Amino acid sequence: MAYGKSKFADRGKVAEDAVKTYLAWWQLQSPYREANRLTDTKAAGRIIKAAAADFEYFCGDPIRHGLIEVKETEHEYRLARYKVSQLARLRKREKCGGHSYVLVYHSTINCWRAATTEYLATTGDKGSWNLSDLPLFAILEHALYALDRGVWERRNS
Repeated sequence: MAYGKSKFADRGKVAEDAVKTYLAWWQLQSPYREANRLTDTKAAGRIIKAAAADFEYFCGDPIRHGLIEVKETEHEYRLARYKVSQLARLRKREKCGGHSYVLVYHSTINCWRAATTEYLATTGDKGSWNLSDLPLFAILEHALYALDRGVWERRNS
């Protein structure tokens, strides 16, 4: 059988493309910033090991580094646990001094929520997280500002 694109390769692309666009702008604001899209194992036909997240970022102003996992869901306030199977890897990166975040795009209401891995590790039931206690943001940047305004909003002076 010839290699073909996975039927799951486009799932969540709206959210991931929005984050990719923002990070491209963000890293151009200062020579002390870098962001990279990590390889997606599903899009690659599962022939490579899964990355710990969708994006990695580095910032020397203030010094920060970490991972961003992006999830898209049709539900207005829930996120299924199986969608964040790499939570343990995100938390491990934090033990190494990084900051890991999960950005959730609710496609039916066109809004974002931002969660820390600590929040996800300490809440939820067996099947999903109820994110209704996290604020909704119509603009992606505002969700990132809620996580760490100094890193995501600061512009090169």
